[in-house]
Amino acid sequence: MPTVTPKPVKVSEKPSDMLKFDSDNEDATIINYRERIHQCEALGEFAIAEQIREILVQDQDHQIDLATALGEDVPNVSRLRGSANEF
Repeated sequence: MPTVTPKPVKVSEKPSDMLKFDSDNEDATIINYRERIHQCEALGEFAIAEQIREILVQDQDHQIDLATALGEDVPNVSRLRGSANEF
């Protein structure tokens, strides 16, 4: 069931904090897209799953860019909700 209340947006005066907030949001988005892909496939909605995969690729690129800007390794979000979400 979709939510109708957006999550609060974190803000900071420090650019590094803002990048970190964006990075955390990107991690959560990637996890959610992976779950949606599994759900689509379970329902036999393979075309929708492929479209979500294309969006996922873009978000993973964003994740890499943010990690690079922060001087960090790219987070392995697969470990956050189990290896079944790995692609």
